[in-house]
Amino acid sequence: MTQNNNEKFDPKKGKTPAERFVKGFDYAFEGIVFSIKNEKNMRFHVIISMLVLLFSLFMNISRIEMILVVLAISFVLVTELINTAIEQAVNLASDQKYSEFAKAAKDVAAGAALIAALGAIFVAYLVFFDKVVNFSNSVFIKIQRKPNHLALVTVVLVVILTVLLKGLFYKGHGTAFHGGAVSGHTAVSFALATIGALLSASFYLAIIYYLIALIVAESRFESNIHSIKEVIAGAVLGIVLALLIFGGFM
Repeated sequence: MTQNNNEKFDPKKGKTPAERFVKGFDYAFEGIVFSIKNEKNMRFHVIISMLVLLFSLFMNISRIEMILVVLAISFVLVTELINTAIEQAVNLASDQKYSEFAKAAKDVAAGAALIAALGAIFVAYLVFFDKVVNFSNSVFIKIQRKPNHLALVTVVLVVILTVLLKGLFYKGHGTAFHGGAVSGHTAVSFALATIGALLSASFYLAIIYYLIALIVAESRFESNIHSIKEVIAGAVLGIVLALLIFGGFM
């Protein structure tokens, strides 16, 4: 019995619900990597987002203010992703031919991204202006009392920088979750291990943290998801960022 050649391929066929759930995240991160690789504005917004998160470490901002900053950053990145999606869809529909309707669709999407960026600038002004004017050394003391904030910002920056590097140095293999220029799992694992080591007064406990991180790194290599070079790059990225951000302010 021959298979019908007209039968459509179903990528979900044969996968468990858990596998489909994880694959959904993989597709989502592939979209982010695609946007970073192909859109200059997206790369700019990602870099600015990282700088704002770093800058927040120097300011005594409240939890509500941090929520507003994160929401503003998220809104800018989301609108830029939607802008990229609309551009790709319009290019496909118009077959790369000039059309007033295609131009209007792209211009409107770009306008939405611009409004989001202007709104983020306004939020940043309201949150940071008075704190910059009244900046003092007491800020560093307050930062040292917030290890949970430092740890969260460190991990978030590791994830953002990993995705950014995947987009910038994509070589035609791997996805955001599987493969790519840097092992994100390894980067996060070694960042957490370094944070745990800095917080721990026990040398043996620090060794355990790094052993767990090594197990994660080894699993990425043994599964042929990452090369040894990509795993090492992830480990270095996680350790360096944790030392610079978490270790530098503790």
